[in-house]
Amino acid sequence: MWCVVWKFARWTQWSCTFLLCFSLTGCLTEGTGSEDQTEIVAVPEEAPVDTPILTPPERTLCDPFSAGSSAQDRGLIGNLLYLTDDQPRYSSVTDYMENATPIESTLYFNQLYVPTRKFDLGFYRQDGTLVLNQNDEPIYEYFALRMESQFTLAAGDEEGWYQMAVLSDDGAMLRERLDDNSLVTIVDNDGTHPTRMGCASEAIYMDHNSARNLIFEYFQGPRYHISLVVMMRKLEAGEDPANPDMDLQCGKAGNSMYFDYNQVPSAPTATYYDMLTRGWKALNNENYYFPEQANNPCAVEDPLVITNFSIVSSTRTEVTVSWTTSLPASSQIEVKDVIAGSVESSSLDSTLKTNHQVTFSGLSANTLYSVKGLSVSDGGQEVSSSESAFRTPR
Repeated sequence: MWCVVWKFARWTQWSCTFLLCFSLTGCLTEGTGSEDQTEIVAVPEEAPVDTPILTPPERTLCDPFSAGSSAQDRGLIGNLLYLTDDQPRYSSVTDYMENATPIESTLYFNQLYVPTRKFDLGFYRQDGTLVLNQNDEPIYEYFALRMESQFTLAAGDEEGWYQMAVLSDDGAMLRERLDDNSLVTIVDNDGTHPTRMGCASEAIYMDHNSARNLIFEYFQGPRYHISLVVMMRKLEAGEDPANPDMDLQCGKAGNSMYFDYNQVPSAPTATYYDMLTRGWKALNNENYYFPEQANNPCAVEDPLVITNFSIVSSTRTEVTVSWTTSLPASSQIEVKDVIAGSVESSSLDSTLKTNHQVTFSGLSANTLYSVKGLSVSDGGQEVSSSESAFRTPR
C-alpha cells in the first residue's frame, strides 16, 4: 500500500511541478462519431492518502466517448497539454511534453481504445461549455496526453511473455517506470503519421502478481484524425523474448488500414480482425489499475462488467463463446462476417445469470468472423465485450 501511495504522490508531484496543478472540467467529444470504452474524469490535486478522492461534479469529466460503465479502482491518470499559436509544430512526443502549455487538467481514463476517427469539435465541460485555448478557440489539434497506470493481466489472460504494440495517429511512446524512477522505452511509435502499428522489439514477462508502472505519452498533430489503441499478444512457444517475431503489420500505416473511420462508430477492418486471430488483443479496463486512494466519481456503484470473454470452440458452421458478468444479466452474442459486413445476433436468453455460454449456428466454412458478447442487467445496464475474431475451418 505504501509503495502505491508513494508512486502516486511522486507522479502528482511531477504533475504539479511541470503542469502547475491545474484542473479541467468537461467532457471530450467530437463531431463525426463516437467511440466506446474510454472515459476521463478529473480529480482534486491533493487529498489525504487514507481518504478516497471524490471529485465534485464541477471538476469532473465523465465518459467522453460512450455511456458505458467503469470500475472504481481501474483506469489511467493523465494530463492534457496543447501548443499555442506562437510555438513550433513539433513532431515528437518529447517536444510536446517539454514545451506544450497545460490545460487545467488531471484526468482519469477508463482504458486506451480510440480506433481511428475524426476529431473536430474539441473538449466539452459537463455544463456544456467548450474548453478553449488562449485564443478562445476549441482544441482539436496539436495537443498531447500523458497517462500513467499499473498494467496487470486480466483474469482471462494467460501468464507468460508478452509483446506490446500501439496503434496511434499521431505519435505515441509506451514506457515503463522502474523502481529507481528511470524510464525504459517499450514501444516507440513517435512522429507525425497516419494510424501506424508500433511494436516492441523485446517482450515483457507478466504473471497474475505482476503490476508494471507504465507511462503512455501521445500527441495529436494536425487535424483531423486521431487514434490510440494499446495492444498485446502472448508469445508463441519457441519465440525469443529478447527478439520476438515481428507481426506483418508492425510499422505499417494508413488511416483506413485498421479501422473504417467513415462509419459511426469507427469499425475494425479485416486487417484488424486478422491481427486478433494471430493473438493480438486490445488492452481493456481489466488491464489498468490506478492508485487505490483514487476513486472514479463517474463509476456506477455496482457496474455491469464483462470479463473472461473467450471463444470456447468453432466449427465450419457454428461458434460457442462464454463470458462472465459482475451482475446477473441476460445473454446474447453478435456475429459479424468481416468481409461481407453482415451482422447477425443470437436469440436473446433473458435468464439473468453471471456465467454465460452461447452457441451460434449457420456460419460458412473458411470465413473470417468477429464475435462479441452482449448482456443487460435487471437494472437496465447494458454492456458489450471486446470483439474476438476467428476463421472457420475449410
